[in-house]
Amino acid sequence: MKAPGHESGHAQPVPAHAAAEASAPPVGFSWETVVLAFVSEAGGWAALSDELLRRTRGVAAVPSDPHVVEKGLRRLAKRGQKPGGQYGRWLLRYFGVPASLERWAEWMGQFHSRFADLPTSLRFEQLNLWDRPPVTESRLAAWVHVGMASVLLRMRLEIDATRRLELAEASAAQAGTACQVEVALLRAKLLTDAGDRDGSRLLFERIEAWLTAPELSTDARACYHARLIGQRAYHLTRALPGSEPDVSGALELFQQIHDEPFIPFVAFRKSNGVAYCRWRLGDTAAGIAEARRALQHAGDGGLVRFRIMALNLLARMLPEAESSAVRQRAETLSRLVEDDDLLRRLRVPWR
Repeated sequence: MKAPGHESGHAQPVPAHAAAEASAPPVGFSWETVVLAFVSEAGGWAALSDELLRRTRGVAAVPSDPHVVEKGLRRLAKRGQKPGGQYGRWLLRYFGVPASLERWAEWMGQFHSRFADLPTSLRFEQLNLWDRPPVTESRLAAWVHVGMASVLLRMRLEIDATRRLELAEASAAQAGTACQVEVALLRAKLLTDAGDRDGSRLLFERIEAWLTAPELSTDARACYHARLIGQRAYHLTRALPGSEPDVSGALELFQQIHDEPFIPFVAFRKSNGVAYCRWRLGDTAAGIAEARRALQHAGDGGLVRFRIMALNLLARMLPEAESSAVRQRAETLSRLVEDDDLLRRLRVPWR
């Protein structure tokens, strides 16, 4: 996924990091960022004041004098990351947040974005800077909560991650359909990990319905569909005790992923899933070939974590003489992105 754009002059970017080729999101953002974005869009302070009065016509609490409103907006712009008070609530309610900042928040909360490839400590610090007003008073809060939940899971802080996920669930509807899908996919994964397959399947059905929403972009729908397929397939390949795996059924699911037009994450998800199924069905050569394709797709998208996953799968198929070197590469990359959970999984034998 491409990193979202950034409107110049609205926030100070963080320095480039060696682990990310894309430009970094703004270092949090303040009320000044929000107010000045709307000042620029409206054509000046007076114009923004007039527009706020127009949009709040009939709201008794809003002053009728445009000069008073302008002074209130100017004071709001100086509040940094403190609670915004009345003017903050009015601005967010009647204007929302600048579109560029909304795109950044979404990018920071998505499991399949390149932001997820940054070292865990850097992701935590960046999200922490957004975990305060005006973000926490806006519809973007759920994206920060789900992003934090993902980071905390990588740090293996499950209790803290669960609290964050609950906050995300409580506010996801305000953030839009994409956020609802993101949050539900993470919850479904946790339910699956806990052995509650029925609970996760109920969420799968809800996600299927959300994926038909017209507000989702083509790329977002494709990525979320591929992730949903991956979770459904996991239920088949990792059967509960007393049940037999249905690897052929999982293969059919992965083959349903549409990888045209080319989206690196989607192509990776399909190839990696097909590779695993071919291997488990006894066709190791086909599995290796598909795993190498998954590795290439992840590389094409600059997706470090998914490249690690492809390396992990490939190492399990290769002869021991080649396998150890490939596994070592995967472990080295895992340490570079500070992903304790992924590093643990690299060392767990597969059945």
